[in-house]
Amino acid sequence: MRSALLQGAVASLVLLTGCAAYWPGNSVNPAAARHLQQSIQKEFDYLVKKFDSYDGKGDVELCAPKNFAVARFAVYQAVEERRNAGMAQMTRFIGRAHRMLNTAVSQYKSGKCVDRDGDGLTDLTEIRRYKTNPASADTDRDGLTDGAEIRRHRTDPLRRDTDGDLLDDGEEALYRRSSPLHPDSDGDGYTDGIEVARGTDPRNQCSHPATGPRNPGPWTKCKSPAPDKKAGRKVRQPNPPPGQKAM
Repeated sequence: MRSALLQGAVASLVLLTGCAAYWPGNSVNPAAARHLQQSIQKEFDYLVKKFDSYDGKGDVELCAPKNFAVARFAVYQAVEERRNAGMAQMTRFIGRAHRMLNTAVSQYKSGKCVDRDGDGLTDLTEIRRYKTNPASADTDRDGLTDGAEIRRHRTDPLRRDTDGDLLDDGEEALYRRSSPLHPDSDGDGYTDGIEVARGTDPRNQCSHPATGPRNPGPWTKCKSPAPDKKAGRKVRQPNPPPGQKAM
């Protein structure tokens, strides 16, 4: 609706100024000129109010930084040129600023926000919801991207060791295959970090240190002894194939 009014004002202005140009003896009706000036001023005030509203909240700028930067320039140009520009020129400034601002707002409303670090989370979501760094794919440097921690592993993207077992979330999820959400993945009473340090399997309740600090029970019972592991001992390496040396 506002754009339609502005376009109507432009058309009227062009018609009046055009007529004055073809018939030098004639001049633009003062009442019509004042009406156009008032319409342009109202449109300018609406533009500034609209821009200040989005600028104050900051969400549109986080979602569409490039488009919003262009809109900011267009609005500031309209503000700076308001005193010196003629009605036709001012109308063009206002119309361009409206278009740029609407482009940024449309991007925000469509949810197509930028993701600078490519971690699967938009900059807007990282800053407003998770408080992670939108310029770093792995905010806590644990080996898992922020998006993977939130959407797949359900770990804390701000803590390297979500469960506090002395193993980074990335090491557990990608290498050890233990749970980054439970300090004792196999429930044998020994935290995953202690088991890894002692050389036992943090995923097998039948493989655990013979001595050392143990969490209060009850513990998960050993259901089937591992054929190649014994409590308190490291995993025995298999014999190498014929012709190869042992590692």
